[in-house]
Amino acid sequence: MRLAPSVGLAGFAGPSGRVSQKIHRPLAWVGIVLLSLPIPGRAQERPDPVRADPLGVERPPSDTLELDLDTLPGRTAADSVSADTIFFNLPHLGGETPAGWRSGAWAWDHDDIMASGAVTVAELVAEVPGVVTLLGGDYGTPAALSAFGSGGGGVRILRDGFEVLPLEGGVADLQRIGLGGIQHVRLERNAGEMVVHLRSFEFEDGRPYSMVEAGTGDFDTNIFRGTFADPVALGGSVALAIERVDTQGPRGQEPGSRNGTWLRYQFHRGDDTGLALDFRRMGSETELEDFVQSATRTDWVVRGRHRLTEGLVAELYTGNSTHAVEDVREEYATEGGSRSQTGLRMSFDRGGVWARGAVRAFGGGLPANRKDAAMGFSAGAFGGVAARAQHASWGGTFTTGLGVQAWTEPFFGLSLFGSWESGTFGARGGPPYDVVPPPDTTGAEPDTVPPDTGPGDDLGRRFGLTERRAHRVGAQYAWRGAVVSGALLRVTADSLLPLGLETDRGQPVLPGQVRSGWEVWGSVPVPIMEGLRLQGSLQRWDGGAPYLPEQIYKGGFQYHKVLKESGTAELWWALGVRGRGPMAIHSSPSELVDPETGGTYMGYPTVPFFQSWYARIQIRIVSMRIFIGWENFTRRDSLQDFPDRVLPITRSFYGIRWTLWN
Repeated sequence: MRLAPSVGLAGFAGPSGRVSQKIHRPLAWVGIVLLSLPIPGRAQERPDPVRADPLGVERPPSDTLELDLDTLPGRTAADSVSADTIFFNLPHLGGETPAGWRSGAWAWDHDDIMASGAVTVAELVAEVPGVVTLLGGDYGTPAALSAFGSGGGGVRILRDGFEVLPLEGGVADLQRIGLGGIQHVRLERNAGEMVVHLRSFEFEDGRPYSMVEAGTGDFDTNIFRGTFADPVALGGSVALAIERVDTQGPRGQEPGSRNGTWLRYQFHRGDDTGLALDFRRMGSETELEDFVQSATRTDWVVRGRHRLTEGLVAELYTGNSTHAVEDVREEYATEGGSRSQTGLRMSFDRGGVWARGAVRAFGGGLPANRKDAAMGFSAGAFGGVAARAQHASWGGTFTTGLGVQAWTEPFFGLSLFGSWESGTFGARGGPPYDVVPPPDTTGAEPDTVPPDTGPGDDLGRRFGLTERRAHRVGAQYAWRGAVVSGALLRVTADSLLPLGLETDRGQPVLPGQVRSGWEVWGSVPVPIMEGLRLQGSLQRWDGGAPYLPEQIYKGGFQYHKVLKESGTAELWWALGVRGRGPMAIHSSPSELVDPETGGTYMGYPTVPFFQSWYARIQIRIVSMRIFIGWENFTRRDSLQDFPDRVLPITRSFYGIRWTLWN
């Protein structure tokens, strides 16, 4: 048996340096009960399912490289011992619709994330049809997502089931959501509320695992991400990750950085029961006067998970999220605070039927609690159906949401799909406070009901509610490796909420709008070269709205091929474009000048037409990947998502990604 390395672990401490007492009572008893159950251990076996490309094309198992490292030059059978087959993970909570264009869900596994070259979550999902990334500038400035014109309350982020609550406004700032230690990402592009699921590293064999990603590029940009995990350490398993991106920005005048740390310890009783302690911290810095100089988000979670029976898994967790600000300016003097969270999750997945549910209680602000439920059924050759519901409490006001979707399997290559959703969604208008500021004496009436005045509450920050309804109906046709699809869209909102980040903080709730449109997507093999595909999407609307341009398009050539029969060499390259029409921002209507007539009219301020051509090349040799990329290589100089916040004109970058075992 392999001996576990000698590793020390000091413990998990809160911002004050003391180990949080919140861990001991609710979770200690749960842990004792779970770990005392007589559950037989069994080592996991890695599945080899049919995999799906993140943007919808199924990939056969042959694209998943299963290397026999003992056959590579320089290795002998003595390098492998029986202990390498022993590893455990927490039971997986299943229950979700299959990813793909029809279901409106896109997923990336570890190989997909590596191949994408993404540094942030926003970069990873940037090519999803209809999704608009909203960047305040270069690294270190606020970042968010929007689809179907959503603003505050339009995106939820769940990391291993723990809700990454917005601490900066109505949505979480993606600059402080890291990819370090993340193995799987799933985006559900709902019209009412997008949901991003992040899943942390899981062991796939019994060897210690290390991965190093390092690169550099224009504007003195440096990129580093490192992950280490050992399945047999300290009587359980450990994993940690460190990531950093720093840049001087355009013209060397916009320095910024992102720094993150992840640490996890798990104690296992076979594959059926486990207790995990998870700590994450991500900070961002910038010297731009428009944004906070330094802000740090810290999340810790303690969870116990148990497989009750085949296909049925339950989890109980508690955790806390902290928002800390370092800025001497007066407007940030009281900003900061924390939110606690305790939840129960369950899932069932067996025989084509799945269901999941979660109850979450939050302390220190709004929402006070949230309940989610979803279920679905796959009818094999006939297709499937799924439904979901949610309920939340906002200071005496309750919000609810419902959604249903269905799809058919291809019949002579043709399949149909459709979805409907309706609900009310809430969002706060700003960050929590360490110290409650004095009341507003200007006499202005609040836009909506203010939050509670309980201990630690973010008193003085308004919140808004918006009701959204949408439907999507379409068809997909597949023939000889080519797939084309189209859908009709309609979205109704009774009001529009700002993101609540510094890019639009303080803006009012705007009147709602009704928008109809359509979208098409396709992926077609190019016969001149094996492994080459032309893939793209177009979304059109009958009018614009804040964060909803009338036209959004993405596409290009994608190439992927295993170069050697041994599987020791692999090549990817991409040449594509992301673009949209002029986009209104969330702001009060103002007097604008018509460039054609010279007259004036009342309307929303807009940012200009956006188009960015990019190219990427990545080659893998055994376990090392060498990459190089270019963004906006046509040097369009007016790319911006917010007024006066011009993005870098162009950036080239290169580096390595190296995976190591033992």
